[in-house]
Amino acid sequence: MDNNSPTSEKKQRENKDKEPVYMAYARYSGIAFQTGFLIALFTWGGYELDKWLETSPVFLAVGLLLGLVLGIYVSIKDFIKKK
Repeated sequence: MDNNSPTSEKKQRENKDKEPVYMAYARYSGIAFQTGFLIALFTWGGYELDKWLETSPVFLAVGLLLGLVLGIYVSIKDFIKKK
């Protein structure tokens, strides 16, 4: 079969567009760690603020919810980002 056939060109374009498995794994692992870090950071910040202001779980809950929302926002933004 000829190397310039339409099916051969289509396969070459598909191979160029595909991301290697290890790159996809690294990308999604990075998104997971980033999301977890944001949630942990805002939760810890809320805990410390509660301790300092002597308010029970108010800022802990606010920090947790803010961390969740921000983590989900960043994750979605990274998922739909163009390569």
